Amino acid sequence: MTDIPASAAPKPLSPPSNPWQPVYDIFQGVSRETVCARYGLREQDLDKLIEDYKMSRRQMALADELIVRKVNRNDPCPCGSGKKYKKCCLPHHEEARKAIPKDELQKLEERIHQREKLQEDVNRGFQALMEESYGKARKFAEQLLERFPEDDRLHDIVVSACLGQGDYDAAFYRARTRYQVAVEEKEFFQENGYHKREGLERTQLVHFYSPSTWLEKFWIAQRARTYAEEFPNDGDPLKARLVTKLKAANDLKRFPQKDAEGIEARRKALGPAMDEIVKTGPAVVPYLLPLCYNFSWASLFVPELLKGCGHGESPRLLAELSMFRFPYFSQMCLKYLEEMGAAAVPVIEKTLFENTAFDELKTGLLMVLGGITTDRSFQILVRMTEHDNPYVVNWTAQALGRQKNPDALPYLERAKERLGALSKIQGAIQDIVQQMGR
Repeated sequence: MTDIPASAAPKPLSPPSNPWQPVYDIFQGVSRETVCARYGLREQDLDKLIEDYKMSRRQMALADELIVRKVNRNDPCPCGSGKKYKKCCLPHHEEARKAIPKDELQKLEERIHQREKLQEDVNRGFQALMEESYGKARKFAEQLLERFPEDDRLHDIVVSACLGQGDYDAAFYRARTRYQVAVEEKEFFQENGYHKREGLERTQLVHFYSPSTWLEKFWIAQRARTYAEEFPNDGDPLKARLVTKLKAANDLKRFPQKDAEGIEARRKALGPAMDEIVKTGPAVVPYLLPLCYNFSWASLFVPELLKGCGHGESPRLLAELSMFRFPYFSQMCLKYLEEMGAAAVPVIEKTLFENTAFDELKTGLLMVLGGITTDRSFQILVRMTEHDNPYVVNWTAQALGRQKNPDALPYLERAKERLGALSKIQGAIQDIVQQMGR
């Protein structure tokens, strides 16, 4: 449509009572031509109004909370300026409060209070998970979801509780549904500047995870369901007791240490139990896998035990478990795969080209291939440069850069031409060129 000159723009029958009304009309399906004519706007005016609206929506949630939140005058200002509140945003917030109608201010204060209470309840739910009170956590979160159906933290608690209880089907279907919701909400927010399930007036409290977060949880639930069939538990009390000994790692009173110090303290104390588990051999795998579905201190030792128990499927399990992306846990899965060298390549290749909906979670496997310099690993990475997902291609480029093989240059250049100079593509090209110049 040709822009309408300002002098020739149709005059609105009446000015909108809400300055955002033209934007609301667009979001509700009214054509751009009708909106421009209805409110006397040019196309560029409408575009600017839509962009301004999206920006304002992103700022409103933070602004609302800062206006209502009780902050002491001498505390650091919540805006992050480093100044005292009274010397920074307090005067602006006081003016803003005066400008808000009393009934609206009351609603805003009630919404903030409700959000704070919900945060407390969410914390209680996660605490119950940490205590492995899975039934309690699940029931508590399900009750809250009746009032707050679009809070992904509550859905996360339910999924984690289901995994802890062994109800893998329920975890799978819930995670899959929330992944689909996350994708839809992200796309809608990027287009409209607010969440679809939140509503234009933001009356519904919502909390959405990113699609990548739910994709990971979806994968975990999918693997849990698959492994339950592939590695059935034979009900051996001896193996169950051995794994229970390993779960002592989760006792924070016994092991208050954190990070690397915490891992070493637990390994030293639980070494005899870990040795017994390894000696038990492949039959212990069905007892180890459920430890992986919820992140814990005990789960961190599973990759090491899988490597040591001698199960024929251990390499494949390490590849698939690395996609859980738990801190340290995933790193150790990848470390043991890379130590296998060329023997790991067929396993990684099979994992890369199966379950392609989860490709975003496989970047660690790409980097392992980058550290194994064989013709087969090179050819797999070359093939991955044609992937549709720029995120995957970006990591593939970095993996090729690790191999420093000049034969990769034409494939990287082609990927750069197709996707632009993504950071890792350009970096890989530079690394290889520098290597050739030495």
